[in-house]
Amino acid sequence: MNSFIFLDTPVFFHCIEHDRFGTILEHANNAGYKIHTSISVLGEAFTQMHEKPDAIRYITHLNQLLEDWRVAVHFPNDQVRILCYHMGEVEIDTRMIREPTDRTHLAYAMAYDSDYFLTSDKNLIKYRIPRSFVELGFFKPVTMPLDTFRDTVLNKTS
Repeated sequence: MNSFIFLDTPVFFHCIEHDRFGTILEHANNAGYKIHTSISVLGEAFTQMHEKPDAIRYITHLNQLLEDWRVAVHFPNDQVRILCYHMGEVEIDTRMIREPTDRTHLAYAMAYDSDYFLTSDKNLIKYRIPRSFVELGFFKPVTMPLDTFRDTVLNKTS
């Protein structure tokens, strides 16, 4: 299997706070899905975790998940840069106007050819990319929460 799953920041919190969510990604990893994220997601997650009273537990657990799932971490490239710029300039979907961080995470997923983008963010799930992106060969990954991925994708391939 060569399908790529991109993890958004809230997914890490769900997996740390509820073992059942972590199990979904463990099964996906075992089924051959390649799990990846971006340096921007990890930066956001680390910052938010650092603010928690039990920050060390969160950060340690995050590190363990990255290792256990063999998560590939992506850094900026020209495609990410171009997508981020155009997502900020082309405002066809007003849900994302004030969400530059979320647009950046989605740009990474698109630039690195993710098949699935896992998030609990309803605006990201419903976000429509500009048609001009499709004309340039970029596609929005199938975007859904973890439990929907389990029910509609993972359980069908098992």
